[in-house]
This record gives sequence, C-alpha cells and structure tokens, in this order.
Amino acid sequence: MDFNATKLFIAVVNAGSFSAASERMSMPISTLSRKINELEQALNVQLLNRSKQGVKPTYQGQQFFEQARLGVELLEDAQKSVTSAHKLQGKLRLSVPPNFSLWWDLLLEFQQRYPDIKVFCHSSERVVDLFEDGVDVALRMGNLNIDDVIAKPLMTAEALFVASPALLARYGTPKTLTEMAQLPIAAWESLTHGSFEWGSGVEKVKYEPLFSTNNTQALIHYALRGMSVSQVMDFSVRPWLESGELIQLLPGIAKQSLPLLLVYAGHKRPSTLVRAYLDFCSEWVGRLK
Repeated sequence: MDFNATKLFIAVVNAGSFSAASERMSMPISTLSRKINELEQALNVQLLNRSKQGVKPTYQGQQFFEQARLGVELLEDAQKSVTSAHKLQGKLRLSVPPNFSLWWDLLLEFQQRYPDIKVFCHSSERVVDLFEDGVDVALRMGNLNIDDVIAKPLMTAEALFVASPALLARYGTPKTLTEMAQLPIAAWESLTHGSFEWGSGVEKVKYEPLFSTNNTQALIHYALRGMSVSQVMDFSVRPWLESGELIQLLPGIAKQSLPLLLVYAGHKRPSTLVRAYLDFCSEWVGRLK
C-alpha cells in the first residue's frame, strides 16, 4: 500500500473536496485523483463517493480513514523526530479571534524559539470548524458546548469599562451602571448581535451606543479621544491604564470574566507541533500572571 497515497486520501477527506485539498497541499487535482484511484485499486475497494458537491468516504472508506489516520500521524511524528535532528519543523494552522493583539506577541516569541515552524493564523469572527477548515488549534473565549474537541483552559480575561480623564471631567465619574448608561458609549456589535444590556448581580441596564463596531481598536480609539465609554478586554488596554490615559470605571462591579481556551481535535493524538504550541502558550501566559 502506498503511504503517500494514504496521506493524500486523508487530506481529501479532511478537506471535503479534491479542489480544497488541492489548494491546501499545492498539488494538481488530477494528481490527487490519480493517486487515490490507484489506492482504491490496490485495496480493491471504493473509498470515496464523488459528486459535484464534493466527496464523502464510503462506509469502508470511513473505516480506513479512522484507522489509517492514527497510523499516519504516528509515522509522521517518528519521521520528524529522526530527520529534523530534534528540531521541530513543519506548519501549524491556527485560529485566533479578531483584534486579539495579545496573541501576536506570543506568536512572535513562539517562532523565535521554533524558527523552523511555519505558522498560518486565521483571524475572523466566524467560529472555525477544526476538521473542515483543517485548523490544528483554535483560541476561543467563553464556555464551549462542542463535542469531539479538547478545550485546554489557559487564562481568564476580563471585560472592563474604560474612559478618558477628559470625558470624565465633562460628565463626571459614574457610580452605578444606570449612571454609566447616561454617558456616550461605544460598544461591540457583530452583524448578528443588536441588543445592548449590562448586568451586575440583580441590576440590569439597557443602553444605546452612539457607536458600535466589531473592531476592538476602534473602541479603544473612541475612548482615548474622549468620545465615549468603551468596554474592552483588560489585556487590550493595559498600557493606557498604566499610563493614566484611560481609567477603569466601576472596578469590581461591572466587569465580566471570560475563560480563554485552546481548542484542538479530541479524536486524535496531538502532533509534536501541536504539543509544542500548547506547552509554549501555557508557559508564556504563566509569565503574564
């Protein structure tokens, strides 16, 4: 049986189509199709159902996929450990929420430690599918209700309300959520989220922002220019809080804590690269505390 053809078959199943696998692997579709045809002939079984919508494994193909995938991953790890002279090399496909500035520093240091690891980092509001999108590790905020993944807790981030001294000089410093709702507010809003409410204990306050966006840097910009109160993650505004250019409002009352998680496939053994990334993230975040 052709080991390389088996790897190509696994890549096509993961991608869901020959065209998507061709793009990811930089290999002509004709070559992919020919190799998998040869694999089917060698095994004397049809592995894929082909259609205009893509490909899906047959019953026998799914069985072969599940068993072969684990073996291929083990062989690849063994090959890397021998041929790389103990240097980690390869490519990691990551997903990070948009405007997550903290993570760019982490990735810079990660690649300085592991210069032979190439990184592709997808940043979008869309929650990626680890399997269909071929992502090794995703960074997620908030609680998850997803099967077939492992979520490794990394840290807890806090959403803070901040404003500039100039804005507070004009309007006064609010003592409650109700008072803060009377100030000009810049808020996070996505295409599918259009209601605005703060809550702390039994107190719930609805508000109407003068500006809303899905861009964290814009919220910070509005706050720094004295245009509004903004709610942003603590790590995004730490430099301006330390310099005094921004002031936290209602500390201990109106803050929201969100878990930060590293999510990866639960159905397979993490590769050497994935394990190195997970360990590095834990170490790096530990230095922040």
